[in-house]
Amino acid sequence: MLLIHLLFVASYFRNMYVHPTWNDLSYNYDSLVKQVAEAINNLRNTSEKLLEAKIEILKQLTNVENAAYHQSGKDVFPSSCKTPNIKEAGIYSIRPAGVVEPFLVLCEFKNNLKLGGGWTVFQRRFNGRVNFYRNWTMYKNGFGDVNGEHWLGLEKLHAMTRSGRHEMLVVLEDHDGYGRYALYESFRIGSEAEKYKLTIGNYSGTAGDSLSCSNGANFSTFDQDNDKTSGFNCAQQYHGVWCLFFYFNCRNLNGQYRRKGEHINYSPAGVFWKYWKSYYYSMKSTKMMFRPRSGMQEALHSPCTDFCTNACFFFGHR
Repeated sequence: MLLIHLLFVASYFRNMYVHPTWNDLSYNYDSLVKQVAEAINNLRNTSEKLLEAKIEILKQLTNVENAAYHQSGKDVFPSSCKTPNIKEAGIYSIRPAGVVEPFLVLCEFKNNLKLGGGWTVFQRRFNGRVNFYRNWTMYKNGFGDVNGEHWLGLEKLHAMTRSGRHEMLVVLEDHDGYGRYALYESFRIGSEAEKYKLTIGNYSGTAGDSLSCSNGANFSTFDQDNDKTSGFNCAQQYHGVWCLFFYFNCRNLNGQYRRKGEHINYSPAGVFWKYWKSYYYSMKSTKMMFRPRSGMQEALHSPCTDFCTNACFFFGHR
């Protein structure tokens, strides 16, 4: 009798717990995958709607700002980084005179050169994530992100430098953390009809003058050969721009980026500045920037030697 009772209890508990079959597990897995896919899709749709809403808000804000500009005759955007409204480094919207739409720029104030702030950065390289071997249209309009590596654009440079006087600063860093600079007392970019001709003034600094060799040069890219060499396109040959006959003996800050370990190479296609490290050494980082010149800066540039020489405690001799 006891045996029958035990068999009954065992049968009862066996019926209470049934092991899931493979079909059951497969169904549950498929159901879970379906639910996750639906959740991801809903999240994607929500994200797209939020992005569309953000873009629409930005458009409305721009329309309001443009309307305020046209009604008041006073632009709500600064014309450059050198303005009382901009006092620290960061990303700002500016609208130079004669430019319809404002655009973003990186404003530089912090440096160890005691040269002051108000610099607009138009070229920046430091990790090689952005390809600078681009065509004419890309260099005309700009590429990259102002938060990282970028080229501001030749049209913007022309718009910002076509009136008034400007100066340009080039800041270089090697792969051992040493830096140097080159300061040019004037800077201008011509129009597209002028092939974005580069005009620069006298040099001072610690890096050596590797840019004056391109003074007066037309801008060249691999798809538009405007240099003075014959028989080949130096922009295509050396992966760079702004070529003259002595192009490969001077500098190529828009050349092919090379990381540490590959930065010394017997080919002038890297990011080099001859009169500091020669054209076999590719730089770790470069930054090219400019700003309008004030009356105080005009005085400091004449004579310039002592002022600039005392500004290189970080960019020391090496």
